[in-house]
Amino acid sequence: MRRDADSLAGFLDRLVGPHKRVTVFGPSPYRDLEPLLSGFDVELVHKSLPVPESRGYLTVREGERYLGSVPAAAFGELVDPARAAPWDPETRASAFRDLTGLLAGTEFTATDRHHLLATSREFEDRAARVGTGAFHAGFQSLSVFRSQFPVYERLATETDLNVTVYGVADWEPPETPGLTVRTANGGEIGEFWVLAFDGGDDPEMACALLAEATGPEETGGYRGAWTYDPETVRDLVDYLDGTYGERNP
Repeated sequence: MRRDADSLAGFLDRLVGPHKRVTVFGPSPYRDLEPLLSGFDVELVHKSLPVPESRGYLTVREGERYLGSVPAAAFGELVDPARAAPWDPETRASAFRDLTGLLAGTEFTATDRHHLLATSREFEDRAARVGTGAFHAGFQSLSVFRSQFPVYERLATETDLNVTVYGVADWEPPETPGLTVRTANGGEIGEFWVLAFDGGDDPEMACALLAEATGPEETGGYRGAWTYDPETVRDLVDYLDGTYGERNP
């Protein structure tokens, strides 16, 4: 796979930012968190704090810079995040979403699509709330996209978003106003989970996620990162349009 700038692999390298440190404070380590946080390229530390387990918390730092915290009362949401539609209240008010913001630019590995889908819901919701602009999504194959079609049908028909979906052509989505489907016969489109929202009328809402498959589609396995940097997102959207748009079938 090419890793130059003119490829999704190159953009993934660009998304990966500085190393972070996650410190979990509480009376003892929160073992349920370890499988999740060990999937991120972070330094994971536990510091004993003489408080009830429910009063613990975690913090995220980048060097000496404090980025934020998540309370222990919400740790269950991190381990098993909501994966309902992006506009569902349970998904919108989520501690997992808070952690997503704190870990932007952090490389992660995932063994399945569980947390990847939960992260995708954050970006889909940002696009739905703004309701304008360009939203691009690729799920490797259109057959995988099939289960997500109701969400994207609503994004395309109930907002002013221009929604574009990418995938290997192993299923044909129904024609839907506002939804463009771009297909490829394998290549990088078949290897990457992609989400990119340009922010529409609010550039500060721009976001992008790239996850490269590291194993067969049936068993999962991904390496990825996400960003909220408007310039990087704009460059990724331009790349997708320029490479897979109508002029480049």
